[in-house]
Amino acid sequence: HFETRHGEQLSRRLVDDSVLHLNTDSAVTVRYDKKQRLVTLTAGQADFEVAHDPTRPFRVFAGAAEVVAIGTKFDVRLEGDATMVTVVEGRVAVGPSPLLKKLGPHSGQNHPPRFVQLGADQQIRVAADEWPATPAAVDAQRTTAWLHRQIVFDQEPLERVAAEFNRYAPKPIEIATPALRNLEISGVFATDDTEAFIAFLRSLTGVRVEVTTTRIRVSRDPGVAAPDYT
Repeated sequence: HFETRHGEQLSRRLVDDSVLHLNTDSAVTVRYDKKQRLVTLTAGQADFEVAHDPTRPFRVFAGAAEVVAIGTKFDVRLEGDATMVTVVEGRVAVGPSPLLKKLGPHSGQNHPPRFVQLGADQQIRVAADEWPATPAAVDAQRTTAWLHRQIVFDQEPLERVAAEFNRYAPKPIEIATPALRNLEISGVFATDDTEAFIAFLRSLTGVRVEVTTTRIRVSRDPGVAAPDYT
């Protein structure tokens, strides 16, 4: 069992020479036997560099998803009731977790789970009530920037950016002015340098940032004429 606390990251080489990377607030259990390599992601996000072994598939269970690989590199992230799977190198098969199928409306049937093949720079969202799903093309290096303690945004709304930063920041970012939630943010930021992100926000026209002992409050500066961010 491996886990990280808020703001922590962890890398471990497993007994088969596969490498596990855990992001902030994450947890996995690992169980190997002669026929397969089983990993269960119970919280957060993990990246796997899978050692090639065609006799023992590498299987990851994460929320609604099951991922099967032989030798590849991929990222798995739990997001509420859904699971995001992103392939960096090689190929993986992704399908709904059989654990969920037993609880679903078709639990009395023996239909095998339908797997979708993913290649490099492809991502799929798996949810219990949304299957089958279609893979989407993504920049996998951007998705896995957290491995280098970075997060990358390309015209992302501030609401989403703040939520991502809150996975790492010692104090939560709170958007006090609803109109600012749609403010588009682009850039590369360090996950462990909230001060740099605060300085960036303060450089934006019409944006005010107040740092208290418990939170970072972002609001519109009433004394400055600001663009319409809605």
